[in-house]
Amino acid sequence: MTHTTIGELINTLYENFLHEYGDPELASIATAAVINDMLTAPKAQLFEEAA
Repeated sequence: MTHTTIGELINTLYENFLHEYGDPELASIATAAVINDMLTAPKAQLFEEAA
């Protein structure tokens, strides 16, 4: 199992959204939305999605 810091996760998400949308502002908003969803999701739901 590899460990990823929250900073690495945010950077990876941002870079992927930037590549997908081509717009830094939209990539930033999408990244924030995904991180917010991850932080507010029940733990059981996160484990189910990872499986």
